[in-house]
Amino acid sequence: MITKPPIDELTEKAGDKYTLCCVVSKRAKELNNNPELPANAKPISYAAEEFDDGILAVSKKL
Repeated sequence: MITKPPIDELTEKAGDKYTLCCVVSKRAKELNNNPELPANAKPISYAAEEFDDGILAVSKKL
């Protein structure tokens, strides 16, 4: 469960929960087997922190 950063703040930045889920989960999949991820970090939490810090952005494709 993501508690830091708060889900409500992340949802506001993303626009809705579905978009937030898509962005964070896609990045977490990339991080899953990546040496970039610190040893004790969880991929989904790390991706959520990246989104909160502005490293990840929402791109809407039509």
